[in-house]
Amino acid sequence: MENKAYTKPKPPKGWLWTEDAAEYLGVHFTTLYRWRRDDYGPAFKRHGRRRYRYRIAELDRWLDLEADPNRDSNYAAA
Repeated sequence: MENKAYTKPKPPKGWLWTEDAAEYLGVHFTTLYRWRRDDYGPAFKRHGRRRYRYRIAELDRWLDLEADPNRDSNYAAA
């Protein structure tokens, strides 16, 4: 019997899993967990029971809003 190592499935094109999205944003992945809990941060989609994915374009949009001093302070994940 072969010993196959577990490989994380790739997200759909244009999306990142939580860990990859956190790296993209320059934060720890637990920060994204807290942001979801607190209804803050970039929009995400639930993928199954325990996985979340983030659209790269939405991460860029959120970063742009964070950099803008005139941003809407109530922006939160949809």
